[in-house]
Amino acid sequence: MAETPTRMRGGFDATILGFSLRGAPQPFSGPLVLRLFEANVDGRRAPREAAIQNALAELGYPAPRVFVAEERPEPLGGAFLMMERMLGHPLGWEFEALRIKGLGQVLNMLRRLPAIRREVLRLWEEAQTSLHSLPLADFVASVERAGFSGCDFSFDSYFANLRAAAAELSLEELRPAIDWLIVHEPRRSQAHVICHGDFQPFNVLADNGRLTGVIDWVKATIADAAFDYGAVIAILATVPIRAPAGLHQLLRALMNSLARTHSGPCRSLPESDAALRYYQIFYCVAQLITVARNRAQGRMTHGVYNSPVGVANLINHVHLLTELKVNLSG
Repeated sequence: MAETPTRMRGGFDATILGFSLRGAPQPFSGPLVLRLFEANVDGRRAPREAAIQNALAELGYPAPRVFVAEERPEPLGGAFLMMERMLGHPLGWEFEALRIKGLGQVLNMLRRLPAIRREVLRLWEEAQTSLHSLPLADFVASVERAGFSGCDFSFDSYFANLRAAAAELSLEELRPAIDWLIVHEPRRSQAHVICHGDFQPFNVLADNGRLTGVIDWVKATIADAAFDYGAVIAILATVPIRAPAGLHQLLRALMNSLARTHSGPCRSLPESDAALRYYQIFYCVAQLITVARNRAQGRMTHGVYNSPVGVANLINHVHLLTELKVNLSG
């Protein structure tokens, strides 16, 4: 082995390891990533994610190509993917200096903040708009050749699965929000596109001012473009921040500003405000259901929202946008 496996960030229900092999044939000769799912994760996720990423890569989009997708748990203790490792840092990785570095480094980063912000927005927009510009019919044809129905990736399918999970978990306290989503689903005013579903900056990689990759495609959905933009607004408004109070407020303001600017192209479309509001609420409800499922399975620390602060942030955002009172017991 040319490079010992090293744990990488991300993957709340999977272990992600970077490694490389000595003397391996193509396509295994370069830097690789192993995404090893936990034993209780549905193994069918491995070929599904492989189909998504390989379809995107075939269309010239910088998604990691998957070389092995194993849904059986026996070989490594869980389903897994082996894929190419994309070069680069996540967009905005410098912002972590606000909470983990010394004062001098923080002050230096703050001086560079306007330039960093411009670079993040430029590359983020490039990655987002190029994704939404991909030919949808070619993507669907590719995933269907891999054995999946294009309908399985639709927003309607995603929402139906969400409602089924809420019913299975008896989440009656979320019923008002789910009913609101059923009643207020936006009219389809634009052609549907390929959406990432979690297109926040840390899932976009760049190197020396050049876009190099987009990762974490588990929530990929065929939907209105507002699905991606609304999710980003909700993510950056609700994701828990570990920082002292003053820095916490600065980071949240910065994140909200980034989300507003990034969603600018969507805001110019007809009825965009209602659609962005809708998909923010949808994202929050989906995350609350994910927290409830993890807790029901005994995974009490899984996911960025599985904490009192994370749950409260999601609930408060739903209330802010709808005035509904929802809750999550346990």
